[in-house]
Amino acid sequence: MEIKARDLVAAGWHEGRRMGPALRRARDLESTGLSRADVLARLEAEFPKQLAVILPRYEPAPLAEAIEAETPEEHANVALARQKMHEILHVPVVQRGAIMPDACPSGSGKAYIPVGGAIEVANAIIPGAHSSDVCCSMFASFFPANHPVGEIMDHLQKVTHFGPGGRPRGELVTSPVIEEPVWDNPFLAGLQSRARDFLATQGDGNHFAYVGKIQFTEPQRAALESVGYQELSDWIVRRDGKFNVLVTHHGSRGLGMDLYKRGQVAARKWCDENAKDIPDAAAWLPADSPEGAAYWAALQYISRWTRENHALIHTALLRRLGQRALVQIGNEHNFVWKRGDLYLHGKGATPAWNDEQGRPLLGLIPLNMAREILLVLGSDNREFLSFCPHGAGRNQSRSAMLRPFKDDDGLIDPLRIKQVLAESAPGLDVRWYCGAPDLSESPLGYKDATKVKAQIDRFGLAQVVGEIQPQGSIMAGEGPEQPWVKARREKKARHKEERREGRAQTSE
Repeated sequence: MEIKARDLVAAGWHEGRRMGPALRRARDLESTGLSRADVLARLEAEFPKQLAVILPRYEPAPLAEAIEAETPEEHANVALARQKMHEILHVPVVQRGAIMPDACPSGSGKAYIPVGGAIEVANAIIPGAHSSDVCCSMFASFFPANHPVGEIMDHLQKVTHFGPGGRPRGELVTSPVIEEPVWDNPFLAGLQSRARDFLATQGDGNHFAYVGKIQFTEPQRAALESVGYQELSDWIVRRDGKFNVLVTHHGSRGLGMDLYKRGQVAARKWCDENAKDIPDAAAWLPADSPEGAAYWAALQYISRWTRENHALIHTALLRRLGQRALVQIGNEHNFVWKRGDLYLHGKGATPAWNDEQGRPLLGLIPLNMAREILLVLGSDNREFLSFCPHGAGRNQSRSAMLRPFKDDDGLIDPLRIKQVLAESAPGLDVRWYCGAPDLSESPLGYKDATKVKAQIDRFGLAQVVGEIQPQGSIMAGEGPEQPWVKARREKKARHKEERREGRAQTSE
């Protein structure tokens, strides 16, 4: 008798996508005259069977919340972030979760981990949990404090690059990181030109280049020295605690986006064959599988590439200033880290554990363009998966934040934008690389920085050991309106005016 699906199920197969190809192969083998036992043996060799379908948890894994809400807007934001965390905590490989003080939803689909969310995962990597902006990170260079802010900003404007796409062909930057022998990795194959094009670029959105000053106190220096940051402590002594600081914030650009897309496809395929009812945003690759090992290796390369991406911009600025970096530090906050046998995933969450030397990690937490950037020592607070926030986060989406400022045609008066920026970032050299300001990236777009800072201390997430005070900032801003966008907006305005005229005539 012909082998049927129920025969494979009885032999230990499950009704996944592997079933169809296995049945077709079984019938091909049967046609050669093989016995049923031999057919099943050959099938198992060609299509390794899964004895049980992996299903979501009935109850979500535990969630720890290092966040407090006071206003109705804050309560609504936390409730939505909590809902999204509970969705991903139903995924069977996820062991625990935590949300930071900057928590806010980052996607409308099921199980999209919110900004400020972190999860502990057993033997699996979830591409959706580090997001498409993989390895978004901070990087700081401390250098002598003897340059006017305007001079630094002028040079910085010339050496950095914001906006969509990579650098223009005549402005490409070279680096040994491009020549690393990684391009046979299936998740990186064919992307070497992308790595070259996007090097020394910063992108758009909330990415920035921030110039500030810092004055370390003696207790701060002593705290750094006591946990092993001797080089920084020595420079603090030699410079009387005063430094200029360049801080950049960006990720792995189009290169990382392509890696994420490939990882997502591979994770979706694996889950379709081995699990059931797993949302796209929570699909995973087993870390001990060939695909998982290759994806992990690709992530490590992306980390090196992104750090070099930061460093090249910093080097270019310091060369123009005739300076060198005295100390440099950096940290990722959209990434996957391995601690012991577990994989920690952070989406806008800064690692705050101890490094391989036993030192608390030294991290950077920006708040907004008009506030200090915090230099923090991680507290390794395991209740919250040893993370701290990556910034201030938002209580509203960009579109919701901008709505009160728009007129009936969906536009914002440029003079109103100028006024808001002058009020929210007084005295600072704020520049928009692509032209027009982006009001959603002003301080008004973010949570109350003072509250976020207080909650870092309240929940014991990290110790502040320095504050970089703002002097100037460059962000992408809004580029020139594309012709098709302008045409669509004008058409919409005409239709609205025609409807108004029609109602007026009817009332007459």
